[in-house]
This record gives sequence, C-alpha cells and structure tokens, in this order.
Amino acid sequence: MNPRASFLAVAALTACISPDELSPAERRVVAAQVDSATRSFQAAERDRDAERIVAHLAPEFYMYNDGVRAEYPAVVENIRATMPSLRLFEPEWRDIEVTVLGRNGAVVSFVFEDLLVTGAGDTLRVRGPTTLVWRRQGQSSWLVIYADADHYPAEVP
Repeated sequence: MNPRASFLAVAALTACISPDELSPAERRVVAAQVDSATRSFQAAERDRDAERIVAHLAPEFYMYNDGVRAEYPAVVENIRATMPSLRLFEPEWRDIEVTVLGRNGAVVSFVFEDLLVTGAGDTLRVRGPTTLVWRRQGQSSWLVIYADADHYPAEVP
C-alpha cells in the first residue's frame, strides 16, 4: 500500500472518533491505557498466545498487510494457525508513539523487528512500520479496529 493510501485509511477511521477536548491529565490517562494495551498485545505475540492476540482485535477489525487488505475472519484464522506452529517469535517494537484522538480513540505507530523460528527450524528476520488504531470499549478496555504493517527483510547482525 502506498503511504498516501495508508494515511487516507487512517484519516477516514479517525474521522469517526469524536475529537473530544481533553485536559492534559485526561490525555495522559488515555495515552497510558493505550500504551498498556499495546504492550499487552506485544506480550501476547511474544508468548505466541493466539487467543490473547485475538482478544486485542475488535470484531470489525481489518488491516493492510504489505498492501493486501485482510478482514477479521482471515486475520484470526491466520493467527490461530501460525502462532502455535512457531518455535520462537521475538517481536521487538521500537519508537512506540501514542497519539490520543479523544476519550475513545488513539493511533499507535512503531517500527517492528521480528525474529521468527518456524516449526521447520527456518529463521526469519523482518522489520517495518506498523500503525494501529485503537478504540475504547466500555470504561477502560481498548481494541484494535485497524492496522497497517509493511514487512522488509531485516539485516542479520
């Protein structure tokens, strides 16, 4: 997906979230909640726990994975098939940035570098940018409604 199309997709999603006027303290609370949810999502990936990963996704979730759109059912099926088959998954997320959109929404961006060892013993290293759009569910629960990730070969040290 080209950067402009990705930006437009995120802009369209975020336009649906009301831009509440928040005090600095309220913004910090939302940012901390979303940061915590993001780190919980990463921990679920690191643990290769498919059900915990899926629990972070809203039923209307969709994503662009290397420019290809994937809907919730296909993403969930892939997670449940892939995670248990991995011997190792070390997702490293750097430069995590939370942008608060309002009481009920935030955008998270970061650069990932993943190390994977498949069930067959093959080692893969990939890196790239990721964007997650989070929406509040209830008082304090947050779910991802949109993601965009692009994968590139990572240099092996």
